[in-house]
Amino acid sequence: MGYRPLALGAIALLTFQVCFAQQPSLNLVTFEAPPYQISREGTDIRGETVNTVTCAAKAAGWTTNITMVPQKRAIYSLKRNMADGYFAADPSAELDAIARQSYPVALEKWYFFTLDASPKLSKDRIGVVDGSNEEAWLKANDYNIYLSVTSPKQLLALLERGRINAALMDERVMQDLNTDSGTPAIDSLHSHFLRYAPLHLYLGDVFQVTYPNFLSAFNEALPTCMGKNLQLSERELTHIEVLTRRLLAELRGLLNLQQALKAGPKPSTLAEVLSIDSKWQALAPKAELPLASHILNLPASQTLKNWQGSYQGLITEVMLVDSMGAIAAMSQVTSDYWQGDESKFLEVAGSESTTEPRDRDFLFVSPIRYDQSTTRFQITVSAPLFADGAKTPNGVIVLGLDIEEAMGI
Repeated sequence: MGYRPLALGAIALLTFQVCFAQQPSLNLVTFEAPPYQISREGTDIRGETVNTVTCAAKAAGWTTNITMVPQKRAIYSLKRNMADGYFAADPSAELDAIARQSYPVALEKWYFFTLDASPKLSKDRIGVVDGSNEEAWLKANDYNIYLSVTSPKQLLALLERGRINAALMDERVMQDLNTDSGTPAIDSLHSHFLRYAPLHLYLGDVFQVTYPNFLSAFNEALPTCMGKNLQLSERELTHIEVLTRRLLAELRGLLNLQQALKAGPKPSTLAEVLSIDSKWQALAPKAELPLASHILNLPASQTLKNWQGSYQGLITEVMLVDSMGAIAAMSQVTSDYWQGDESKFLEVAGSESTTEPRDRDFLFVSPIRYDQSTTRFQITVSAPLFADGAKTPNGVIVLGLDIEEAMGI
């Protein structure tokens, strides 16, 4: 073997070692909030949001160095450029002035917990954790805070002793307290949904200027990294199913869904559907095919559009899908014509993986999805449609719902 191959091999090995040694590390601060961020013995920091942030940073080519500090100190560290970023923070004017936020890295579900089944929250003595996202939100929205304490466990104790009438905290944090304490009094508490709180990674301006491409790569990886964290809880699923059945019963009173299916376009083959879909996607959302305009002008689509509009933000879209997965009617232009490869269709109409026939009352509720264009969280709920006497569905009705609006009903 000559010297040249050996030299090239040595250079390649040295380059790999240098690149590996110089892999950039993101210095982040966060705060204790089980099960999202948990510190064990001071240095072992883990939890759902920690996993999400670490995963997305890794996808962007970075390692992470995470330090746990109180929330006020975390903001101070970001302001003084002592940290590259801070998570998981609720958006605020204070943070927006000094840093840039990522897409959501976590979705908290905030509830008022009370001893009274029908509290008067505008007058009640509200307790909250000092320096928390909840405290900042309450202040920004003109709630009267009676007490700020250092931990959720203290809030629970004050609530049980009657020192406060209401405690605001995340649902999962309360569940964690219940697991740890096993206090019977928790079972007597009443919960009142307030809002979904999308929490973000905030990156300091200095970091952004130095590494302008990091945030886009980080954001792109987030949906995959969040994974199961956007599943609905059993309580949420029950609420959504009850609400959806009421909405569908109302819609069926306004529109004959079987007639609407028959009045829609009738592509003859799946190949034709896929050909239309490729052209449809190439134009959406800025332009539309003549077929899309035709579908929008159908009487059924006009009914769906007007019905959606009557709910002022709760319903985000409605579509009627035929047995091949193609759009038969819609309240607005969809991003694609063929829905046949998506869970909202497959889980309802059936596929090779769903061998059991769906009954007429079956509902499929999707995980929560973050809509970047509206900065809102949404779900889809789909139900099968059956012709008279049929045992298999000949279509699917799909409702898009704003999950925060839905849970507030």
